[in-house]
Amino acid sequence: MKSVEDRLVAVLGAQQGSGVLLTPELVLTSAHILSGDGDQAGVVAPAGNGRVVVCDVVWSSMLFQCDAALLKARSPIVPADRLPPFRWATLGGQQTVPGCTVLGFPHVQRYGEDDLEAVQVPGTLTPLSGRMRGRYVLQVYGHPPAPLPNGSPWAGLSGGPLLAGPVLLGIATEDPAGWEHSVLDVISVSRVLREPDFAYALRQHWPDAPALEVHNAPDARDFAYEPLYAQAVKARYSRMEVFGLDDLGTNENSWDLDTAYLSLEALAAPSAEQRDDTHAAPRAQRIEELLGSRPRTVLRGEAGAGKTTLVWWLASHAACRTMPKQLSMLDGLVPFVVPMRSLAAQGISNPTPAQLPTIAQLPVDAAPSGWAGRVLDSGRALLLVDGLDELPRADRSAARRWLADLLRMYPRTRCLVTVRPLAVEHAWLQSEGFEELQLLPMGNRDIQSFVAAWHKAARLECGAYPDEVRADQERTRLTALERDLSQEFLRNAGLRDLARTPLLCAVICALHRRRSGLLPRTRWQLYDAALSMLLGNRDAYRRVGAPEGISLTIDDGRQLLQRIAVWLVRNGRAELSGEQAVRQLELGMNGLRHVREQGTAREVLTHLLNRSGLLQERATDSLQFIHRTFQDFLAAKEFRENDSLDELLGHAAEEQWQDVIRLVIGHCGRTEVRRVVAGLVAAGDDAGERESLWQLRTLAAECAMSAAYLDDDQHEAVWAGVRALGPPLTEADVSHLSSLGPDVLPCLPEPTCLGWREAGAVVQVLSSLGNAAIPLLKQYGQHESHVVRARVANQWRAVGARLFAEEVLSSMCLDDLELDLEHEEQLALLPGLGPIDSLIIWGDHSSDSLRQALRSHPVRELTLTNNSALTTLAFLADHPETEELSIDFCPRLQDVSGLAGSGVTVLGLHAPDTALLEGMVPLPQVITVKLLLNPGARVDARLLTVFPGLRALALDVVGPGRDVVLDLTGHTGPLPAGGLSVDPYPKVELTLLGADRFGDDLRIRKHRNGLQ
Repeated sequence: MKSVEDRLVAVLGAQQGSGVLLTPELVLTSAHILSGDGDQAGVVAPAGNGRVVVCDVVWSSMLFQCDAALLKARSPIVPADRLPPFRWATLGGQQTVPGCTVLGFPHVQRYGEDDLEAVQVPGTLTPLSGRMRGRYVLQVYGHPPAPLPNGSPWAGLSGGPLLAGPVLLGIATEDPAGWEHSVLDVISVSRVLREPDFAYALRQHWPDAPALEVHNAPDARDFAYEPLYAQAVKARYSRMEVFGLDDLGTNENSWDLDTAYLSLEALAAPSAEQRDDTHAAPRAQRIEELLGSRPRTVLRGEAGAGKTTLVWWLASHAACRTMPKQLSMLDGLVPFVVPMRSLAAQGISNPTPAQLPTIAQLPVDAAPSGWAGRVLDSGRALLLVDGLDELPRADRSAARRWLADLLRMYPRTRCLVTVRPLAVEHAWLQSEGFEELQLLPMGNRDIQSFVAAWHKAARLECGAYPDEVRADQERTRLTALERDLSQEFLRNAGLRDLARTPLLCAVICALHRRRSGLLPRTRWQLYDAALSMLLGNRDAYRRVGAPEGISLTIDDGRQLLQRIAVWLVRNGRAELSGEQAVRQLELGMNGLRHVREQGTAREVLTHLLNRSGLLQERATDSLQFIHRTFQDFLAAKEFRENDSLDELLGHAAEEQWQDVIRLVIGHCGRTEVRRVVAGLVAAGDDAGERESLWQLRTLAAECAMSAAYLDDDQHEAVWAGVRALGPPLTEADVSHLSSLGPDVLPCLPEPTCLGWREAGAVVQVLSSLGNAAIPLLKQYGQHESHVVRARVANQWRAVGARLFAEEVLSSMCLDDLELDLEHEEQLALLPGLGPIDSLIIWGDHSSDSLRQALRSHPVRELTLTNNSALTTLAFLADHPETEELSIDFCPRLQDVSGLAGSGVTVLGLHAPDTALLEGMVPLPQVITVKLLLNPGARVDARLLTVFPGLRALALDVVGPGRDVVLDLTGHTGPLPAGGLSVDPYPKVELTLLGADRFGDDLRIRKHRNGLQ
């Protein structure tokens, strides 16, 4: 088992000392054990192969408060797979910390012929004892060792790690006089990290070093408990339910989360600057790319969009420290998952910190007293609040107050809240520092990826078959079904539109397999077929008899589950107890005599839990449907069959009931459809508030669109009400109109009569309507407002590339706009467009493909981002008109000689591409440089050698850190004519060295916004 003790090493310099492995090749130790002018040392690790590895000294400091050195081995000292994840921390207070340990190789522990032996020195850390001297002090437990004739018995311990559990707090440095060897002085790692030269060396040799944790009064019991908690999180959340897999005959409908997880796209809500400024709307990105830079996020998504799956994925990977690079800052955070549907079932309204680990009912013992509060206080918590919409609307304000109070108490807590799109108003948590993201419907490529992932999971499940021949036959069949379904999705636009969420795409995959290729055509047929599959002849197909002694028909199961579903809706709940479920089943069984004859209501409940797959018990005595969509579908059927449509319409203005109303229309006959639609129109006419008016009129239109039959006069009345709403003004308005799909197009105004705000909102609606919106987008592309035209141009990714370019972009004025490109097809279409002011080109495109695409197409400003194919900037030779160039994550780019002689005067480099500065030839024409740096980065005077004409330097930081060092001490000449303006962005904490000699020629000013 991997242990933090395996990071201990012995250091052989001018003196023998100890050290700690930061990585398999980096060692932190004390500087005083090295020779004064030595640049090498030997290192040997007990966890290695016993050989001495030669190390170079890459940094050292002999300061009293920072006696430390960083060594770089010429070969790995210990294999990486033998080391546990690395953690280091600083203390947030002056409280004593019992249960700490110093590891090392002191002289007193030597044996035989002066052979080294390791020691573990336990003690209590007393930070206040060394505060004035800038050190930590460890009070050693037990009787101290006797002094040695030639010095301290602790000699050789210098550089040894001070650990609190698995966390590195510092390195031992001295046995202070007067304490009879009962205390040890320690240099804290936070003090070492404050040294600019160390931070620079660390980033050079370990750019992905984990962030420094902050621990307030850590408890030794916490460190023993946290690995157990992480294992419990992994056990609960590392597998996800994949709809339809249990139909394969293995009684298993879940699979490893990484096999089934699909990264989805999301859109950031436009900032105030983006709404009012002249920039295009935010660009859709993968959710992982967006979450990393947002410590607090509200994630909106439709039913079945993947919100809960994302929460589980985040919890599992944070606990296991296996986050992808975009989310590496979440590695090691302690996840607290709060499923809001579970609070009412557990009788909890305002969870205390101590209750947070218990809500999800993980398979782990109780935490040490106060543990969750300490985690929150230290900023190590990842709070995942799932399904805020599953609280009754009346309870959401109280939930908001609870969350706001908790985050004010613990302001460094990272938090994600998931909610359906219209459950709470936009900017609902903005005052608490939350940013909003909207999960987007799955695109065509995502659907194909999901189909592949679903069938891969299904084939893997075949391994559970006892008959290998049957398993091979099923795998072959699944491969053929995957191929056929992928082709069907390519051909059938209607089927694609049904599959825009992971839930519905999974339902289609399952039905396609079960029906051998026959698929439903409408959403109601899809749900109905899924219910029939789960409630019907599934057990017969799997040759399962009646193990509980109960046999239900499809209609029996529906009738009984409808009773439970309608009770949940009426009570504003998403979960119920076993007793509550039994009472509802007893009512439902009153008219089902043949079911009563087979068993009691409790026995029927057991059968439904075991056999249907629709109802499940995720926590003790807490039952719920596998997805709320099925709950709403069954409740809608009960309302209709029980002649309770008026009750349903009476709640039409309540968001939790509106999904039921959307689904009830598919169960209704002609007379009932007319009754529902008329009721919604009347409710809209009577609505007093604008928000209710928009909700109800668009809800009426959704129901009218879904009805199999609707009289012309009522159809016209519904759409006349939508037209009367006018142009959208808010994000909620945009969501309401977008939900109507292309049918809303005749209701949208032409751009001539609209100002830029209203026109921009209409373009947001059009962006969700696909190719059908192109004629109207073409009109909006001629709007006089730069903002509106920018938003139109930004829709290129949302519709067919060629059609949009030929019909919309070709007639637009683009010479004052920023245009985003990603695909080769878009690049190939550039020659057909007019002059473009700014291009952002995403993805892997070689220099040759860029040269061909940009040939004879002038562009003033060019940004190349996320490009792993680019190796040279030679294409710039064809573009002397390009004045600004930004390079953002182009890891294979090495040849930047194309900059020499180019027209580029403004150059932007984003980490890690800032390393390109080291190999650049002088570029006198560049007068402005913009650097987006890693925290702790150091920029030295070589910058002025590369850019001798530099007049402005903008500095920003990516990630949670802030420190940047600008060291001009090596520049002996004057600054460029006119001086140099250094512009650190707001969150940058700039350390400026060597500035005094330049006087007023060096100016510092702060930017309002960042480069990110």
